[in-house]
Amino acid sequence: MLPNILYDAPEEIASRLEQLGVTELALHEAIYQGHLQRTRLTPNHPRNFPGLVMWGEVVAALRDQLRPLDWIRQDVGSFPVTVNESLNLAIAVASGDEGTGNPYAHPSNRSKKGRNTVEAIEANRQMVLFEEFMQEIKDDAEGNQTWILMHHTDTSKGEIRFELSLPAEIGNDGKITSWSERIVLGSIPFDDDLTEILEPGGPDIDIEIRRKA
Repeated sequence: MLPNILYDAPEEIASRLEQLGVTELALHEAIYQGHLQRTRLTPNHPRNFPGLVMWGEVVAALRDQLRPLDWIRQDVGSFPVTVNESLNLAIAVASGDEGTGNPYAHPSNRSKKGRNTVEAIEANRQMVLFEEFMQEIKDDAEGNQTWILMHHTDTSKGEIRFELSLPAEIGNDGKITSWSERIVLGSIPFDDDLTEILEPGGPDIDIEIRRKA
């Protein structure tokens, strides 16, 4: 059984984020900038466009915020991540379901993920299963440990909940089923008159699901 470590106390969150080379302020600002750009759209935009804008603007803002902390942008096909090469870490952005940001829930991604996400999660899983050999694996690995900055816009509560979490397993339906670690980062309140946020069809569109032998 893969471990599921939850961080929701302020001092624990700050300590773990420092180990990962990020700050809570940077993650908060990335989510806020995505929301801010989304609120500038009008009803004349396509219905799924706000979700696409939110995703793209969070990715861009995350890269801007983390650049002073030695993170760089990297794109693997249609799978954009922000990477810290010295720590062998990567962060992807995704929208989550209503469990996102709730320490008592079991959140998952809203939209089906493709091959690049599946392979990143499989690499995470191998690192966790063989944690005692982590240094040897890290030296030989071609990729990074991939975390997900996951956000959920709750229009009924007028807030955006978000977390930085490490996915461990993904099902054949393209939905993440378990997490090794979850860093719950609270919520951002808003008073904008937002309608339901529909999922974009663009990010990580290759939906072939396969596992390594």
